[in-house]
Amino acid sequence: MTITVSIDETSLRELLAMVEAGEEIVIVRDGMPVAKMAAVVADDEKRRQAIEAVRAFRKTMPAITQEEIAEWKTIGRR
Repeated sequence: MTITVSIDETSLRELLAMVEAGEEIVIVRDGMPVAKMAAVVADDEKRRQAIEAVRAFRKTMPAITQEEIAEWKTIGRR
């Protein structure tokens, strides 16, 4: 969505409701985009996405045995 710079308080409330619903809004001055309004993703949501990405990656890795871990510890002590 694109709007002009002339925004009153009522319009701002409506725009914020649209942003909260997931829409991005570009603010234009003299025909040139100068700003974008977009929802802020909560830190909890970013954290959840990162955890899911790590879990998905770990599923692609082969299983590690206790013997391999013990060997790595021995190698690390050298």
